Amino acid sequence: MGVTPKRPSIFARLSLDFEARSRAARARAEDALVRFALLAGDNVGEFVVIGGLNPDFLAPSAPTPHQGTTDVDLLFALGFETDTSGGDFSWLDEALVQGGFSSSNRWRWDAIVDDARVRLEFLCDVWDHTADSVALPGSRLAVASKLAGPAPALINPVRRSLTVSDAVRRQLPAAPTTVSLRFANLGGYLLAKAAAARSRMLPKDKYDLMYVVLYNELGGARAAAYEVSRQLAVASEFATPDDIVAAMTKFTDPRGAWAGIFADTMIASGDAESAESLRTDAAFGARAFLEALNAV
Repeated sequence: MGVTPKRPSIFARLSLDFEARSRAARARAEDALVRFALLAGDNVGEFVVIGGLNPDFLAPSAPTPHQGTTDVDLLFALGFETDTSGGDFSWLDEALVQGGFSSSNRWRWDAIVDDARVRLEFLCDVWDHTADSVALPGSRLAVASKLAGPAPALINPVRRSLTVSDAVRRQLPAAPTTVSLRFANLGGYLLAKAAAARSRMLPKDKYDLMYVVLYNELGGARAAAYEVSRQLAVASEFATPDDIVAAMTKFTDPRGAWAGIFADTMIASGDAESAESLRTDAAFGARAFLEALNAV
């Protein structure tokens, strides 16, 4: 795990279409991840979970439960310079077929799990490749669409054990009690989320970013900055602080849009604090983060 991969990687999203973020949706997303992991078999160690399931693990003692998620973001290390060398993703074909996935463009795959649609998208961050999609070596069925992104999360991931639910066991009766999966560590998650917050400009990314900065179990904004610094040091071949510095700077104005998105989402998730107080928390947290990052 200490080896730095070459160019960042394949990124996949499992999403539950047509529903809002919620705790119930998060539970279904986790089931979708567990099911895919079981279908992956011995290849389960080839990807890292980087998306909306992480806040519950990174900030387990937050004052208000995380809003939840409708998707699972997975990152695969390609480690190649072109689309024709390195890696072997032939196992994906069997997992996609066994999982009942279908696709019209070879990078977005749909299936039905417990009457909810699950979407699996393969994306990649390969800077020296000019085409819109990149072949996955060994796979006859799948390709990846390009996305600027979350490669630092590949480094030094954390092992987490997830329970195989009754719903998953009904589909896969021979499944074990738990599955062990690699999740992004705190620094990797924040760097990936900052890149998403800047590139996708979705409110959920801004909320997720500040939620984990403020409430992470290692000690809040200053601890988050330290972990980001550590991650940048080991991922220096392809990671810079530009995205996270720019994103956190957006939060420093308590009257700004980014602080407002965080406050509004926290209140919608059940937080009892006032919008003004939550905006101030975001601004103070961002300033503390930037101060600590600059001091490292």
